[in-house]
Amino acid sequence: MKLLARSFVYWKNIDKDIDDKVNSCRTCRLEQNAPPKAPIHHWEDPAGPWQRIHIDFAGPISGYQLLIVVDAFSKWVEIIPTKTTTSSFCIQKLDELFDTFGLPYTLVSDNGRQFTSQEFQNFLSNNGIVHKTIAPYHPATNGQAERFVQTIKKTLHKLEGESGVITQKILKVKRILRGTPGSSGDTPYMRMFGREVRTRLTAKIRAPPRSPLRPAPTPTTIKQFALGSRVQARSYSVSDKKWQFGIVRRRLGNLHYEIVIDDGRVWIRHLDQLLPAPGIPRNHGGGVS
Repeated sequence: MKLLARSFVYWKNIDKDIDDKVNSCRTCRLEQNAPPKAPIHHWEDPAGPWQRIHIDFAGPISGYQLLIVVDAFSKWVEIIPTKTTTSSFCIQKLDELFDTFGLPYTLVSDNGRQFTSQEFQNFLSNNGIVHKTIAPYHPATNGQAERFVQTIKKTLHKLEGESGVITQKILKVKRILRGTPGSSGDTPYMRMFGREVRTRLTAKIRAPPRSPLRPAPTPTTIKQFALGSRVQARSYSVSDKKWQFGIVRRRLGNLHYEIVIDDGRVWIRHLDQLLPAPGIPRNHGGGVS
């Protein structure tokens, strides 16, 4: 407009007057482009795992909606397939996660009806969780969940040609995401649990850790029975009394003995099942086998 006007006429402040004319035109304003995007404001990093979680739905994928839950600190991800996206379903699944990981301080979501319902608000309020929602139609604000939604979608699409049901593929995706180091250099497993979790990959290339050497236990004196000595042996027969008397016929290792009971039966008993009985005479009513 400025170039066109200048090709025919000129007056003082012509550019400003044309700007004012355009800015006051209602039709022009309604068709105006969106303003330049504001610099991305990053969420503050939590001090530890499961303090702030981001949730979102992805799908449909293979006929399912996927409830995505991402921990802002560890980047731990949960992927829950579902045919329903109601508040009640979200509450049930979040309650199960909270039973495992504890209650977060903050939950971030979009303005979906399942997340803004009074039922969902009451659930968060009763558990002392602050609910932060993003601006409508601006998913980038929920950056944690949004990035994982895109990653999960792409990975599942790559697995479409492989055999297996959706739940098996989701397990594979979760193992990949949880076992891959992030910008911190640690995996979500390490940042969530403070240790690396043994996976199929580590099982193939890493040897099991060695147990730390422990000091040798102080030797203790173990009672022993001499061959031919009189003992009373614990009986476990309903028809017998609690103890039966006999003699030691043979030693079986360090802790087991073969005992000949006075009535001829032969028992094997552990040291804990024997007592010395030197003053008990032998009952000659039975033979010895």
